[in-house]
Amino acid sequence: MLAGTVKRPAPYSGSYPYNWPAVVFSTAGYLSTFFLFFMLIRQGANASFHPTLLGFAFLFTALVVALCTLWLIALAYGFRRRLTILQGIGMGLLADLMVWHGLELLYQSAADRSVIEFMLLLGCSGSAMLHAFPGNADGLQRGLHAQPILETDELTGLLNRHGVARRYGELTGEANVTVMMLDVNNLKAVNDSLGHSAGDHHLRTIAYELQTQFPADAFLGRWGGDEFVAVLPEDSKVSELMKAVQTRVQHPDATLIPFAVGNVQVKASVPLERALALADQKMYADKQAIYHERQRLSADSIGIVSFPHFLMGLSTQQQILEQGASRAAELADFEGWFFACDGETVRLTHQERSGEPVQHTLIPAHLQASGTIAAVLKHGKTIWAADYEHSPHAQDHWIQSGLKSVAAAPVIVDGVVVAAVGFTSHVTWRSVKPQAEQLLEAVAIRLVQQIEQNRVLERMQASVEAGITGMGVIMEARDLETAGHTNRVVKLALQLGEAAGLDPERLQALRLGAYLHDVGKLGIPDRVLLKPGALDAEEWALMQSHSETGARMAMRLPSLPAASVEVIRSHHERWDGAGYPQGLAGESIPLLALIFSLCDVYDALINVRPYKRAWTPEAARVEMLAQAGKHFDPQLTVLFTEQVLE
Repeated sequence: MLAGTVKRPAPYSGSYPYNWPAVVFSTAGYLSTFFLFFMLIRQGANASFHPTLLGFAFLFTALVVALCTLWLIALAYGFRRRLTILQGIGMGLLADLMVWHGLELLYQSAADRSVIEFMLLLGCSGSAMLHAFPGNADGLQRGLHAQPILETDELTGLLNRHGVARRYGELTGEANVTVMMLDVNNLKAVNDSLGHSAGDHHLRTIAYELQTQFPADAFLGRWGGDEFVAVLPEDSKVSELMKAVQTRVQHPDATLIPFAVGNVQVKASVPLERALALADQKMYADKQAIYHERQRLSADSIGIVSFPHFLMGLSTQQQILEQGASRAAELADFEGWFFACDGETVRLTHQERSGEPVQHTLIPAHLQASGTIAAVLKHGKTIWAADYEHSPHAQDHWIQSGLKSVAAAPVIVDGVVVAAVGFTSHVTWRSVKPQAEQLLEAVAIRLVQQIEQNRVLERMQASVEAGITGMGVIMEARDLETAGHTNRVVKLALQLGEAAGLDPERLQALRLGAYLHDVGKLGIPDRVLLKPGALDAEEWALMQSHSETGARMAMRLPSLPAASVEVIRSHHERWDGAGYPQGLAGESIPLLALIFSLCDVYDALINVRPYKRAWTPEAARVEMLAQAGKHFDPQLTVLFTEQVLE
């Protein structure tokens, strides 16, 4: 087991005061020493004062060294004390030696200096060695401790990737070990909601508990931001260890356990990367199971009080039924639900418990002429039966299916009952409590709101489409095209779109774009648009601009899909790139524009225009195939000629 967090020396925390007593004492020492040297030189044989530049240079240098030494002493508490003392002594002795040489040169003294110089040099050398040896020893000690520091995760004190890899490589090849991967659940959410300090604390807590619970011969490391790796002896009781850790570590999100775990038993000769890949796969399977369990708990926590808010967040009738009715049935302690319209087949959705497969049972419409659903649709009132078999609305086919209890509520729109929604139980008999009624009626009310909203949108859409259709007819008349051209190309485009497998939303966009494909011609002057002869270069360029102009005009219609605008802009592009306005080629041309282009050209060929006769359908079909890969998409051309024109 790796020991705790590596300790580092604490930074110096002194207040940097000036050390005036030491400065005064050192200054007095310097002056006394200099005066003593002066007296000794003066007493030498034939000592007399002879000024020399070199002598004064020695004295000046000694003065500078002495001042630097005093400055160092004044800031003694700002540095390491031992270093300051050794440097002060060495520099002081050097200054003394330079003063001695300077006085000798000035007085040309013959005094015996060997003993004094030896003592001064010995002092300087000694202080230098005392300074050097501890420094080298510190360097050696730092070198010995460098490896643990480089292999240690700073946050948790565990091994890092390098440390785990080294320890794993030291295992004997035949040893059986358990390699474990742990991933902290939802650490990002903890950091985002509570701050990174809370996330760091959570990681340190997990690391500490893992160290505490794991055996001494195991080693543990932090593999990544939220991942830990552990290598344990083969006989370690992994599940018990993990339970012990999880009970001691509380995730900030109470609905989550601290981490997901995956482990695999391998021989130490197996590469670490392979062992981790196997453990990682199992860990993600565990994480997926945790996610599904959390989803279930989260759904259970919605509750009756907050359920209406949950319903309001569902924006389609399908979502209201598949998510809202399903959740309401579960909260009401029913395992099934249904939605039935008058005269339509009833689809009963049954799911005994969350996580189990959903089953669907279809009840033919003719069997609903009587019974609970028929009574709800007829009278517009909620009906429930805790014991369905003995209820006045019981039917044999429901009894034979095992239905025990049922509750059904009407969906009333504009005073008319349009459908019934209800809960069912086939597992056991359920009492229909007031809470269950509230949940069921909440679903019915939300369905009413959505159906009303859909009807309003449909009416608005119909009005918009009527205006768009009228605009297409007006443009058709102005352009002197054959009457009915717009309706014909819309019909052909929808047929080709269905054959190409477009969904209803894209088919609607294709339809609107087809109606407005030439809206840009409203900006073309009559002298160009209605010119009987050939257009010159300037007029042709103006005519080609109608695609871009039409797209800009269409973008101002707030309810028009963007895909419809692409039809307007790109329906004159060619598969070989020779079209306009952008010169797009191949699959870079929007699919809806490719579909419409085929239909537009075909209708123009088979109908009379002021500048040409009508082609026969067969001749037009041959021409379309000849232009496959040039003007048109080859695959769409084959689809058009084989499925739409047949």
